[in-house]
Formats: sequence, C-alpha cells, structure tokens
Amino acid sequence: MSDTPIPLDRDQLRIVRLAAQGVCPTAGVPPMQLVERTGWLRTLGGADAYLALHARQRMLPRALIDDVVARGDLRVVPSVRGCIYLVPKCDADLCLSIAESQSRARADREHAKAGIKKGEIEDVGEAAWEALKKSGPMTADALRRALPEGTVRSLGDAGKKVGISSPLPAALRLLELARRIERRPEQGRLDTERYVWIANKKAAASAMPDDPAKLHALLMQRFVHHAGAATLAMFCAWSGISQRCAKAALPHAKPQRAIDDNGEELLVRNDIEHLLRMGPALASAVAFLPFEDNLVHLFGGPSHLVDDEYLDLETPRWGTSKGKQMPPVALRDNPHLALRPLLVDGRIGGFWEYDPDAEVALPRCFHAPSRASQLQLEAQSEMVSALLRSEIGHGRSFSLDTDDELRSRMKFLHTISGQRVIDTVMREGDAKPRRMPGLGAKQAKPKAAAPKKRSKPR
Repeated sequence: MSDTPIPLDRDQLRIVRLAAQGVCPTAGVPPMQLVERTGWLRTLGGADAYLALHARQRMLPRALIDDVVARGDLRVVPSVRGCIYLVPKCDADLCLSIAESQSRARADREHAKAGIKKGEIEDVGEAAWEALKKSGPMTADALRRALPEGTVRSLGDAGKKVGISSPLPAALRLLELARRIERRPEQGRLDTERYVWIANKKAAASAMPDDPAKLHALLMQRFVHHAGAATLAMFCAWSGISQRCAKAALPHAKPQRAIDDNGEELLVRNDIEHLLRMGPALASAVAFLPFEDNLVHLFGGPSHLVDDEYLDLETPRWGTSKGKQMPPVALRDNPHLALRPLLVDGRIGGFWEYDPDAEVALPRCFHAPSRASQLQLEAQSEMVSALLRSEIGHGRSFSLDTDDELRSRMKFLHTISGQRVIDTVMREGDAKPRRMPGLGAKQAKPKAAAPKKRSKPR
C-alpha cells in the first residue's frame, strides 16, 4: 500500500467510479470481458442483468449474452452473502469459495433445525450426481422425479419453519460448492430463477487459498477494481465480511490509498491517474441503469452520484421489514433504491421505468439535461425500449415483479420535476410513429410582450 494517500475531491471520485464502471461504452467488448472489467451482476429473475450489460455496451443483443452463458464463459453462481451473480468463468472459483465460507455455519444450524440426519445430504447428493451424469441436465423438479423412490424425503413441519422442504436443495448446493455440478438458466435466459443442473464428470479442485485473509484479499482486489474507489466499510457492506476480517486482508490485497473531502480513507485502483483522464468523456455520460446496478450496489446507495440539491428527495426503498414494505426514505439515506436510476450528464439525475402498456422506456429527470444528454436520452430510450419490447419481452426487474408494479413505479416518476422532451418511437407493426413522453412536455416559449402604446401629447 502507498504511504501517501492521493487526495480526491467529490468530482474526481465520481469520475473514477464512472470510469471503472464502464459507462463510457467501448464498442466490441465481449460480454465476458465486460463483466470481468466492470463487476459481477446480480441476477434477480428479471431483465436487469441484460440492462446492466446494455448500459455499458450499446446494441448488445440478448441472444449473444445467452450464448456466452450457454458456453459457460459467463457463469451464474452463488457469491457474497449467498446472492446469485453472473460472473466471468475466471471468477467462478472465487465466488464459490466465498459462498461456501459464508454459508457453512448457517447451513449447519438450519439443517439441524430441519431434522436432517448426519450424512443424509451427502447420500442424496451422490444419488443426484449419478442421475445427472447418466441422464444429462435436469431441473431440480425433474431430478427429484428421476431419483429412486425414497431417496428424497419430506422434512415436514420442522423443515417448513426454516424454509427447507427436503434435503435435495442442500444436496445440490453441496455439489455445486464442490464444483461437481453447475447451474444454467432454464431455457437459456437470464430473466429467471429456475435452473438446470449439469454434472461435471471431471470436477476441478478449488485453486483458492485456505487462509481466509488471503481469500478475502482476492475478493477485495476484485471489488476495488470494479468500484474504482471505495471505503473499507463499503467493501464490508457489499461482501458481508466483517471489518476485522477485511482489515486482516488489507496487507495481502495491497490496494492504493486515497483520501476524500471528508478525510475518509479510500481503497483505489492502481491506475487511478488513467481513470481520472477519462473525465471529459464522462461529463455528458448518459445511461439507463438497472435496478441494483453496480454504480449503486457497490457503494451502499446512489447518493455519491446525486447533486446535493436532490438528496432530500423522498424515494421508495426496496425490501420488507416484518412483512411490510420498507417506508420511503430520503435519497441520501436509501441503500437499496427501488427504482431504476438514470445517469444524466455524468450524474444520477433522475429515474426511468418501462411502461408495459405503451412499451417504452420512460425517463424522468430532476432538471432539464444538457442538449447533448437530451439527444442521448432520446436515442437510448428507443434502444432500451426495443431491447425490452422485442428481445426480452417484458420490463420486470425481478422474479416477483409484475406489470402492475411497473405501473405503480411509473406513477412515482410523474412526481419528479423536469423539462419535457417529446420523442417519436416507431413500434413494430404501427403505420405511424407513437409520441412518447420522455422527460415531460416541452416548455412553451413565452410570448413577446405587446409594445406599450405611447400616450398622445396634450
């Protein structure tokens, strides 16, 4: 680690993060390299993994992404906090090792509460692996039916209390963490949480270090590369690793250090000067970001990219507490924004949503964008609309999302002030272009005041 921290003001910090996240797209970057450069993507069963890639690589077709996943160059695996991510093949081993280390103790407790017998998961796993090896890829339901009668038993009420119906899900997770099986999205699409399981006939042993500090250091290096600049607390919040363990990993990770306007220490990439030179190219950056995009997710919320005058805007928060929807909070305090952010002029300057009735991506800004950004918004709205309408077929963010929820979020957009922009979008099969309200109505030019009549001389 460098002994002299680099000073970074707020604008420089914003440039570093935008540059690291690749929001100034370079044409022709393969999807696997794109994810490797800019960060692992949450897969929540909706369209947003596609949208995250599209925001960083314009005109990237869904079929190409699906093909890369089908080949195994991009993998869907459990990772930090047990969440499922789309990651490059080269990082799958690290993700599985982190997921295993973080889930082991909790899984043991849950299995004991569910009444799973010692060795039962291993026995079910062996039977499942043999069935997959013999019959080929299967979903969990198909695999359950293919196993000999009595192999998988119901865990009854004890299992229901901890959310485990049978030992099969635990057996599949054990096989996956041991690299003996892999999951692929059902029907080859990322907008699902249903998977088929594939047996690895020659499972490779993990190449990850046994020392937790060295393992966490590898994760920290990936995080800093994707984030560009972040605090240790941000790394801990994203990864689920304790502050004590993160500090133990620092000597092995050896990130460069910086200091922000508030005197807080940052972990930054070693090519920080290169990222800062991208400032002019990012000044008018525009992107339709997905729900839980890495520009928000890695930094504990969107506030680091929002101008001060909009930080008190009350916004919906994703998640529930005691079975109830989380109450709205100020944008500055919202760690899990339940809206899709809109990057305008290099800042989060509004939100957008997909209108399932008009089949258009509707952007809404906090204030009128620059002319350059306005033109980009209109062009990208057409591209995102076409992607969701024609290639993906819907605009839902996650598996439990609905068109009614999209409409509800659309209502919130109408509460945001902004200049109106009228764009024309040609829908397939329409003879005439539709008029699409983008950021709201063009303001009428004020009428020139009538000249005052001179009074006649007396």
